[in-house]
Amino acid sequence: MESRFLQFILIRSKNVCQFSPIFRLSCGCWDVFKSYSTQNVQAEELVSKEKISLIKPCIKKVKRPPFVKNMFFGNFDTDLLNFPLVLDNEQLAELENVVKKVNTLYAEKVNSVQIDRDKALPYGLLQDLKDMGLFGRMIPAKYGGLDLSYTACTRLNEVLGLDCSVYTTLAAHEFFAAQAILHFGSEEQKQKYLPLLASGKLIAAVCCSEVGSGSDLLSVSTIAKMNTDGNFILTGSKCWVTNVELADVFIVLAKTPNLSDPNEGQLSAFIVDKNSEDVHVSSHDKICLRGTQTGMVTFDEVPVPGSNLIGSLGMGSKIYLKMLESLRLSLNTFTFGTLKSVLDSVTERIIHTERIEKSLGDVQMVRRRLSKINAIIYAMESVSYFTAALIDTTENPDVELECAITKVFNSEGTLYCLRELMKALGSSSLMKEHQLERLYRDAQGLAVFDGPNDIVRLFIGLTGLKIVGAKKFEVVMKLRNRFFYPWDTVKQLIRHWRILKNMYKFDIDIAGHIHPSLVEWGNNLEAMLQKFEVAVENVLSDHGVKVVETQIDPTKLANIAIELYVMTAVLSRCSRSYVDGLRNCHHELRLAHAFCHDACIRTKNNIEDIYRGVTWNNELNHILLGEQVIDCKGYFPEHPLKHNF
Repeated sequence: MESRFLQFILIRSKNVCQFSPIFRLSCGCWDVFKSYSTQNVQAEELVSKEKISLIKPCIKKVKRPPFVKNMFFGNFDTDLLNFPLVLDNEQLAELENVVKKVNTLYAEKVNSVQIDRDKALPYGLLQDLKDMGLFGRMIPAKYGGLDLSYTACTRLNEVLGLDCSVYTTLAAHEFFAAQAILHFGSEEQKQKYLPLLASGKLIAAVCCSEVGSGSDLLSVSTIAKMNTDGNFILTGSKCWVTNVELADVFIVLAKTPNLSDPNEGQLSAFIVDKNSEDVHVSSHDKICLRGTQTGMVTFDEVPVPGSNLIGSLGMGSKIYLKMLESLRLSLNTFTFGTLKSVLDSVTERIIHTERIEKSLGDVQMVRRRLSKINAIIYAMESVSYFTAALIDTTENPDVELECAITKVFNSEGTLYCLRELMKALGSSSLMKEHQLERLYRDAQGLAVFDGPNDIVRLFIGLTGLKIVGAKKFEVVMKLRNRFFYPWDTVKQLIRHWRILKNMYKFDIDIAGHIHPSLVEWGNNLEAMLQKFEVAVENVLSDHGVKVVETQIDPTKLANIAIELYVMTAVLSRCSRSYVDGLRNCHHELRLAHAFCHDACIRTKNNIEDIYRGVTWNNELNHILLGEQVIDCKGYFPEHPLKHNF
């Protein structure tokens, strides 16, 4: 049951999201402006569409235990507080030249308003991106790809993501579909497909979601029947397929016979040619991400050669998780480039807007709103580059939880920032022709692209609990059977009580590994980490193996893990910036203080809720009321004008 539930919370692929070029406020209207660069590059010359060539950084990779999974045990790798640097000055300058070229290309050929209206990407633009090698950034050089680091890809994501229709077309192809062949394909499959995928001569798409399966990947109805000759017959339908009409090949997840248990199916992955007989495609008409082609694919007894099976039978779930890990990181590390540009434009508008003979920029509430937006963007940027560097510098990195956290925090941070920016502009931001209106509906699509965030939170919480439960089985067993182990129980309860009453030791010394100006928040992070450890033990002792049937406490643990991980990224980055004396580093210090203060408050509230339990933290009321809504099939209170006499 535990395995089944964890499989259930594997996240399905849904709509793709898009964010678009940047704008300028003029006479109260938004005009398409220029693509954004962190160096504010405005290219004058025409861009050369030659293939990008970057120096591959010589990165010394080290063996590290999984960072977030270790936090569930109260452990912490202080080496990462020295913000990992992947690129030297020469490599960074070379990368910024590439960013400048992409900026120029976008300025010439990308019109996000037209893309949204026409529901299509310009063909010439896609060809230029193919010529530059941007369809194969992560594919190794021996297969014709650029073989870039995750850090370099994240930097390029900022500018490629200025129009999300373009970016998600690339991401669904390269960071989703191609990853299946890259990590699990045979050498013959790699030699056959990867060079074509890297050049863009073939575009790939993933077919995994179905109308009737929801987030339960194991309940898919698409079946691949094996013939006696080792080939397969594929039958079924897939929905929310990104690049549905552009794609030349599909990566299809389907049920196959389980040779060890004929009554139980298993998930496998196949490469299917779109031009195969009896493959039919159709497009969805969406209210968001309109420039991205999303639709349905139907397979009507399509023959698939046995050589097109990826990996072996039954590896579908493992392949999907790996693809999802890569997609989550790439798809949620491009929005802060757009957000920074929007913030610049809105701030410019605010500065030049006067109310009651006073600039809006002098109003405390406006300044507070801009500060909170800035803090969230800073945290999004920090956690994205921190995670990318963690992957680049770690040998065989286990980052499934880090990527899931990045997805949740960045997608919700994007929605928060856009909401606040719309409030800052007032009713004019709600007009259909304005960029913010389109950005906001696209951000809604991004939040559910690789699964609803509630399901991702369950994945984070239950994965951590499963690992801790396996390694701390004896501790949890004694806490659950206190009558039989009184002395062990008393020791553990005293330890829990001391930590919850703030009587703990700073043995990890997080504060000693960052700049002295951040000592307060280093100590707070370590204190929250210890409380997180005992909260995990408390949840396991309360629920035991039935924890997989709960959602409230694992979700709260996931919220805590998200805050702790993002705080780590913020403190690591800010400490490095202050030590190096980067421009505005003293303001960056205040920014880190502001974010960590709010994060600590949110973390404390979640820990207190876990210890109070659902009865005292009001969750039980909501659960029972939700049950009543289900029983009454909707809203149950009587109308306020109705009476009984």
